[in-house]
Amino acid sequence: MQLHNEKVSLILKAHGAEMTSWKVEGTELLWQGDPTYWGRQAPILFPFVGRLLDDRYLYEGLTYTMSQHGFARDELFEVAEASDTHVRFILRDSIETRKHYPFSFELNVIYRLIGEELNVTYHVVNRDDVVLPFSIGGHPAFNIPFAGGTFEDYTIDFGETRTLDRLLLEGPYLTGAYQPLGERRYIPLTHHLFDQDALIFEQIEYAALRHQPSGRAIVMESPQFTHFGIWSPPHSDAPFACLEPWFGHADYKGHRKDILHKEDMQLLEPGESFEATYTLYME
Repeated sequence: MQLHNEKVSLILKAHGAEMTSWKVEGTELLWQGDPTYWGRQAPILFPFVGRLLDDRYLYEGLTYTMSQHGFARDELFEVAEASDTHVRFILRDSIETRKHYPFSFELNVIYRLIGEELNVTYHVVNRDDVVLPFSIGGHPAFNIPFAGGTFEDYTIDFGETRTLDRLLLEGPYLTGAYQPLGERRYIPLTHHLFDQDALIFEQIEYAALRHQPSGRAIVMESPQFTHFGIWSPPHSDAPFACLEPWFGHADYKGHRKDILHKEDMQLLEPGESFEATYTLYME
């Protein structure tokens, strides 16, 4: 499926409701999924962001299994609405999803082109008669270089000088510790930056992959989201980086696995809905 206007074209697939191409004025900005480095492109993380301890969680005394980042990225969505500039995908619970996630839900993923901007909206509805616990996020990967030069000619630009504290990982799990990075606007991109896996921060409203010589940048605005990840495969020379807006994160080491007590989960009451949007554009 393709969306387009005068400046932007977007190709999507129903499998995972995932972007497969994002071009601005003819330049491909989205990573094309070379399995040498990482075979995915822009997966949707639901109903969990990150890794659960031992890939398991507890709900009402029962143990359920779930792989990293949940199942939505591997499910076939329906196309509920479509035009030249927007599409709404929908995923509902099924017999198979309830084996791993015993809740009735509806997940809508909406893509809209508005001028030069791409808006990506997650809309979750609790169709159950109990509280729906979930986390959700994006994982889009972007080609580097996209404006010439090398990987090291790019920076992560936070738009203004701010205090940055990185949440530390041990393996795939958060430790509860922070690494203070000080007051800064930019973090230079190097492949070694990701030797300890993703950079994870609490709320980041603006982040850009900026080509310093030209000033050109892929910008993500995500003011609603509680956490933000920046990732490229560790110990590799992968020619891409991901900007990842999240509600939620991987388990902390020592977490007792009860899903209703997992930190930073969304707890949606029966019949209620949740919505959040992030925006992409070139600057």
